[in-house]
Amino acid sequence: MNADNQCPRCGGRLRSWSELNDEEREMVKRLPASADFSLEERKRRHRWCTRCWYEDTGGSPTMV
Repeated sequence: MNADNQCPRCGGRLRSWSELNDEEREMVKRLPASADFSLEERKRRHRWCTRCWYEDTGGSPTMV
């Protein structure tokens, strides 16, 4: 697994918004988010680990 796509918390795979299924997207919407990021920005730039629900806020924008 590419280290850039690995969750630093649990070692799972970080996935972009477009890689999440409908159920996982609903989970992301319910996660506590920093007030610094809108949902639209989170969709564009963030990645999530569906094993532990870590949210990666860095990196380059991902395609939606």
